[in-house]
Amino acid sequence: MGTGAEKARPLSDRYHLTSPIGQDGMGIVWRAHDSLLRRNVAIKEIQPRFGEYGADMRDARRRALREARSAGRLNHPAVISVHDLLEEDGRLWIVMELLEALTLKETVRHMGHLPIHWVAWIGFQLLGGLRHAHGAGVLHRSINPRNILLTGDRVVLADFGIAALHRDSGTSTTLPLTHAPAFIAPERLRGGLPTPAGDLWSFGASLYFAVEGRPPRSGHRPTPHGPAAGRNPETMVRAGALRPVLEGLLRRDPAARISMGQAGRMLSAVLHAEGVALARPRLPAARLPPDAYA
Repeated sequence: MGTGAEKARPLSDRYHLTSPIGQDGMGIVWRAHDSLLRRNVAIKEIQPRFGEYGADMRDARRRALREARSAGRLNHPAVISVHDLLEEDGRLWIVMELLEALTLKETVRHMGHLPIHWVAWIGFQLLGGLRHAHGAGVLHRSINPRNILLTGDRVVLADFGIAALHRDSGTSTTLPLTHAPAFIAPERLRGGLPTPAGDLWSFGASLYFAVEGRPPRSGHRPTPHGPAAGRNPETMVRAGALRPVLEGLLRRDPAARISMGQAGRMLSAVLHAEGVALARPRLPAARLPPDAYA
């Protein structure tokens, strides 16, 4: 983690770090202030993995550049905005928009599981960001409840740390174990190439987690050929009207999965049946409403 030295001296003579606010698979995220534009931002301090000969700065730099370039080319309310990439004192820093939000994982941990209409709205909004990313040729490859952020009125997909530009043959197919194997598509666990269908499986698995309160698979390790990689999702007991869309997204065969358009229409139908207007979300932020299950 950074020390008081970074907090005392601004990065790039512009960004003042104030306090750490979180951590993901790539590093620590700081709350900071941009003195030039006079706004608060979030800055991710990239922390390289330690290998046999010490920190792998080359790998850290490659991943940081990939995250910044992938997210930086996107502009959608459901995708976190990247403002800048810095390299200073041998370390890398990604400057992003600052969101006052809970992750989907934190929200489910607090509540146990979410109501069907909340999950349908979260899914519908998130699907818009995913459609935008795929349209720009960007695959996320690590969608899971830890990087889905919920504010008072937005659903935001963050952490493009292992994102791939679609059709980029130079991108590794290796999956770090830190990236939530329970939410990775079966074909990816078996060593298959990243595809839009893989992102859709992870998207469906995250919605399953939200409505059921548990991952679609549990108690397994991501072995390339073991039975865990091909296990079907566990039985749904709370999904209700969401069951058809979840079953369609979580099919083991990527060619048999429903499309993004089909998923969007099915989620829209659920929202319509639940009487939820698409333009007026009711999502948890820092405080959860007492009538969440009403």
